[in-house]
Amino acid sequence: MISVIVPVYNAEKYLRRCVDSILASTCSDFEILLINDGSTDNSPRICEDCAAQDGRIALIHQHNQGVSAARNRGIDACRGDWVVFVDADDCISPDFLEMIAQADCQGLDMLQFDFSRHPNFVVSSHHDATDTSLSCPTGHSSPDAAASCLTLSFQGDQMQQLIHRILVPCQLLPEGNTDFRSPCLRAYRRTILYQHGIRFAPHLAVGEDLLFNLEYHLKAGSCVYIPRPVYYYDVHTGSATHGFRTGLVENHARLQEDVKDILLANNCYSLFEEDFYSYCLENLAYVLIREIFHPHSTRTRRERRTLCRSLHQNQTYRQALKYNFHLGILPRKILLLCFRLHLTLLTCLISRVSYHYLERRHT
Repeated sequence: MISVIVPVYNAEKYLRRCVDSILASTCSDFEILLINDGSTDNSPRICEDCAAQDGRIALIHQHNQGVSAARNRGIDACRGDWVVFVDADDCISPDFLEMIAQADCQGLDMLQFDFSRHPNFVVSSHHDATDTSLSCPTGHSSPDAAASCLTLSFQGDQMQQLIHRILVPCQLLPEGNTDFRSPCLRAYRRTILYQHGIRFAPHLAVGEDLLFNLEYHLKAGSCVYIPRPVYYYDVHTGSATHGFRTGLVENHARLQEDVKDILLANNCYSLFEEDFYSYCLENLAYVLIREIFHPHSTRTRRERRTLCRSLHQNQTYRQALKYNFHLGILPRKILLLCFRLHLTLLTCLISRVSYHYLERRHT
């Protein structure tokens, strides 16, 4: 059986579409765990309606504790052999669960798939239990299609290739479109999660997904990558990955220490040391662009300088900046060089240009 865990927080606009896409799966042996994380909109009632609609749907209410706590609650309560995470504002394809359930996948520790930002199917607006049909213009709705798709297998030391891509994102195939940091678009073994106590980190507001996947990959012995889009992100205004964020300076400092601690605990820090510092440089650029010099920030110039000073004093960033000349893309190198030289105005300008470029790229 497959356990599909859906954390729900104020998702009334998208929740039915998400649940309908799961119920329309060509595989029927699954359970859906809706974890209502203290929603204040109409989501709780929608969850209750969905649970009444199908006996495979279980509803758990909890006080608002964040997406990590909601996913952890789902892991603790689920009963499936495989665990799948779906966000309430996203959808899955009809054959996603069917591909996981195939017999030739049962000896594996993980399955990895592709995503798309533009759904190629439309969920029926009729929410009757007998009608959860999907319209699939592309025709990719049967597991037979997946059987003919090129797959990549990883075992033992080959898993290092995937760990490298968690820290330094790079597609496995030129035409691939996967996300090595997201807990979605993949299937995890519940036994591995339980055996090693792998859970999401509630103390992190950003980056908990990467930490979770890093821990899991270090314990998993095998994985198959199927480059088929089975998960559909809904990028919309107000998404958590967009807009001005506060607390990133402190969050990413904790995140980097957690990543390093995991690598050290698994005796592989030296193997991934350069990847780790590349990841730290990425985080530093992210903090500059998304918090300190965000165009919608209300902070004063003095406050921005104070935050920059704290970054300059961070020993991990100081060490990572020594790698700046030969790691990462040129725009990031230029941004971080200006930061390292304390060229605050130029750092601000490049950060804001980068912000607008990234926003256009994701719309």
